[in-house]
Amino acid sequence: MGRSKLLLMLLLANLLTVLFLTNGAFGEELVRGVVVSPARVVATVAQGDQLPPIRVLNGGEEPLEISVYVGRGEHRWDGSPVYLDSPAERLWGASCLKLDKDRFILGPGEEDTVLAVVGYLNGIEGGFYPVIFFEVKSPNQFQGTTTISRLAVITLLQLVDSPPADLVVTGLDIQQTEPGGRVGLFPIVSNLGKVHGSFSGYIEVAEENGTVMTRLPVQPVTVLPGCSRRVPLWWQPEELPIGTYQVSAHLAVDGQPIRAGQWAFRVVEPYQLATIRGDLVSWQPEQVTAYQPAGFTAIVHNSGTQAWRATGELMILDAAGDACASVAVESDMVPPGGSCQVAGLLPPLHPGRYTMRMSLVSDGVALLDAERTLEVLAGDAVASR
Repeated sequence: MGRSKLLLMLLLANLLTVLFLTNGAFGEELVRGVVVSPARVVATVAQGDQLPPIRVLNGGEEPLEISVYVGRGEHRWDGSPVYLDSPAERLWGASCLKLDKDRFILGPGEEDTVLAVVGYLNGIEGGFYPVIFFEVKSPNQFQGTTTISRLAVITLLQLVDSPPADLVVTGLDIQQTEPGGRVGLFPIVSNLGKVHGSFSGYIEVAEENGTVMTRLPVQPVTVLPGCSRRVPLWWQPEELPIGTYQVSAHLAVDGQPIRAGQWAFRVVEPYQLATIRGDLVSWQPEQVTAYQPAGFTAIVHNSGTQAWRATGELMILDAAGDACASVAVESDMVPPGGSCQVAGLLPPLHPGRYTMRMSLVSDGVALLDAERTLEVLAGDAVASR
């Protein structure tokens, strides 16, 4: 293992990250037939140290030719990887990571290992981030061409006695999707140091008097030197009175707090959670004559904050709770504060006491569920069943 003890902090997944595919579905099937593990290695190393063996398995049904070389990796601020592969990057990669093989062939079901040893580290201070590329080829007998797929093993390496990570919160964006909608908080964390660091913690929103409104957890996020990460967090408060709200970042790396400023936003109009709701104002009739169809109407008020169009049904249940009939109902678009009428025709019913149950929805969201008794009269008397 060389002069230092490898500290394996993380080995993620068994399947390799797919960089790109060529020749469409055939290339995709080619990659699916290859299993490489580990797909990510995090370690503290010195020159001459060996990384964990990388296992390569051909799980497909045809022979594969695999070329191996080393490039370099970075990431965008949303965390998506950036793979750097050029003649200069390959020259750098071959110097800092020496592979025991650069090409091999695997038959169906066969496997092999690739060993990587830390090479010359001249000019490297702190962390370095090689990417081990696997280029997989298979002859295409039908088209007389070759399908090539490329995969990558990411390594997060730092030298023994490296300085600690130096992360700082360099910004925090505050957005709202719409009045009454979710509030988005987007802290931006930059790495000003020479090694990668993983931060976690929470973002806190508090009133001016210090009362905490919410704490939004931040799961561990890794930032490479010279890069930044923007973490999207969403908060849906039920209400936000007019006033100023303080936003603070409570984030740490390796147990040490990250430098951060203080942010604020101001609510200038009363805030209310966007709601879709309806209230029953009236419902007729309460009594009908037996064996005759009868009309019914219901007035529904939009007591929410968004416009809706109601659809649903009116169920008629007998004394035993069994459904006797169902009538579809719907309304026009109703703005907040407005009302609508839903109407239909009740079928002829035997004398007795029934339950009418109305259920209305708008785009799958429940508006109201209401019940009332319906008496079906035979002559002047209420029949019992």
